[in-house]
Amino acid sequence: MNIHKILANAVVIVGFALVPFIPFVVLGGNTFFPYIVGKNFAFRIIVEIMFSAWIVLAYINPAYRPKKSYLLGAFVALLGIITISAIFGENPAKSFWSNFERMEGVVTYFHLFAYFIIASTVLTVRNLWRPYLNLHLATGVAMAIYGVFQWAGDLEIVQDGMRVNGTLGNAAYLGTYALFNVFLAAFFMVRESFTTTEEKVRVAMYGAVVVLQTFVLYHTATRGAMLGLLAGAGLATLLIALFEREKKIIRNGAIGVLVALTIFVAGFIAMRDASFVHESPVLSRFAAISLTEQTTKSRFMIWNMAYQGFKEHPVLGWGMENFNYVFNKYYDPKMYGQEQWFDRAHNVFFDWLIAGGLPALLAYLALFACAVYCIWRRADELSVVEKSVLTGLLGGYFFQNLFVFDNITSLIYFGTILAYVEGVSYKTPAFVKEKNIKKPMAGEEDLTFMVSGGALILALMLVYTVNYNGFMQNTTLMRAMSERTKEGPMHNLALFRETLAYGSFGTSEGREQLGQLSMGAFDTSKGVSDIQKAFLILADEELQKQAAELPLDARYQLFAGSFLARVGQLDKAIEYLEKAHALSPKKQTILFDLGSAYYNKKDMVKAEATFKKAYELAPEYGEAKKLYIQILEANGKNAEAKKISNQ
Repeated sequence: MNIHKILANAVVIVGFALVPFIPFVVLGGNTFFPYIVGKNFAFRIIVEIMFSAWIVLAYINPAYRPKKSYLLGAFVALLGIITISAIFGENPAKSFWSNFERMEGVVTYFHLFAYFIIASTVLTVRNLWRPYLNLHLATGVAMAIYGVFQWAGDLEIVQDGMRVNGTLGNAAYLGTYALFNVFLAAFFMVRESFTTTEEKVRVAMYGAVVVLQTFVLYHTATRGAMLGLLAGAGLATLLIALFEREKKIIRNGAIGVLVALTIFVAGFIAMRDASFVHESPVLSRFAAISLTEQTTKSRFMIWNMAYQGFKEHPVLGWGMENFNYVFNKYYDPKMYGQEQWFDRAHNVFFDWLIAGGLPALLAYLALFACAVYCIWRRADELSVVEKSVLTGLLGGYFFQNLFVFDNITSLIYFGTILAYVEGVSYKTPAFVKEKNIKKPMAGEEDLTFMVSGGALILALMLVYTVNYNGFMQNTTLMRAMSERTKEGPMHNLALFRETLAYGSFGTSEGREQLGQLSMGAFDTSKGVSDIQKAFLILADEELQKQAAELPLDARYQLFAGSFLARVGQLDKAIEYLEKAHALSPKKQTILFDLGSAYYNKKDMVKAEATFKKAYELAPEYGEAKKLYIQILEANGKNAEAKKISNQ
């Protein structure tokens, strides 16, 4: 039995050693969405192997079994709600598996829950929380140094050339990552007693990490994360000022910091129009925050769409990863200057309302509420200052979630903090101590072998069934899009067929890429080669198949219709485009394609009516105005066209 426990412990500990390095996983040109896919598959595989080993530990020793708690209950409730919502939602497959661009979905939250269970038990039993969290900090420092090199111009910034993003591929993701590291370093800093030289050195080191991570967070120019930092710091210092009774110097210091934060924020607001602010690419982003700024107005419009969607399905929501249905149905035509296919509300709380209705949001909020309760009522080993900083971390993350959405790195950190809070909140004695475990009775050793063998089989099954087809589909799709061989395009066509044959959660993206590639090489004026015909035939079949599989998704009706219009099948194209318009009646881009199809069919009356409808949705939209004027002129209505032009 000991050898089983030793091996299982080793597997789990190796897993914990690998998790903090997941943010560095980038699979380069081998994968579609390389900054997303590698990290998520790595997390899933590591957790699946850890979970299988943990089963062995939990069987052998009750100390490794989770205890009943409010936090555990809230997590289980959230999983149950989103699972039911996914089953009855608009697109159950996507709700469970997501897509390559996000790789979230229900399956990720099951993995996060498994990680939470393993961390809250194993790290607590083995007293490894401090080294584990310090490993997170160390990898965070490495990421921050990478960001500094990006800021200095020595490493490439892959997003926009200005906002540092490390190896996360998105400045907002790095901003959230740095936010967690700032508070985690501050948490360890306040745990030191400042008495010995060694402790003072550690304080200086943690303080340096706080400064470094704040520097990087600032240069991500992520407004949500920066506001979260200020809100979290303000909350932490306010709690210290209110509840620290024993050490007046700390309480007074907290009051001073709180006052300084207030002065800093007020001063920046007062100087937001200063020239040095507008000349700074980063400061100007923060100074631009206002109710009238375009990004802010867009956020309000998106949140209103989400609210309308919530009102339609308040109990079970639409299912995870199905915000696109809400966005299309309640699209605000004044969003014409923004991304046309939002799949997130850019507000975590609205996202949960859409994913699982009010029950899902309440369960998600319960995670924060239960964590705060555990920190202040059950974590006896923590001082008031430590509790305040930990609460500030949760508060800062909570606040920044008003403006952004989660990703795998933020979810790992959130799950880690929840697991730590769960671990430190157990009353003494927290677990059954190992020395009190009874020696195995006759026959139990054989049963342990069976459990260990079953765990090994489970690990292999999970790794294969959850990951293999999806990963192979992703890499094959990338090869189909980019690989060049002596066989020429026929090789790529074969790879597209292979991509679709996997039938995994990236099939829709494979079809999209096939359609775009086929159309990009299509030019009737130059004739159509046999290989182009083969691409077009396959794209035709797959795009129509996609539209049939998801008849309520305006995106795929539009793709099928646009493709068919391009290859001259106008009647069939109009059929799909009319469906897309019915599903998203206020989206101008759909009306543009529909109007063009009517124009090419020589149905000038319907073409004019369609372009007029697009124009009237938002008369200030330049493209809609231009197309409406052109169709009026084509129909000989020059006076009316001139009148519209002068408006």
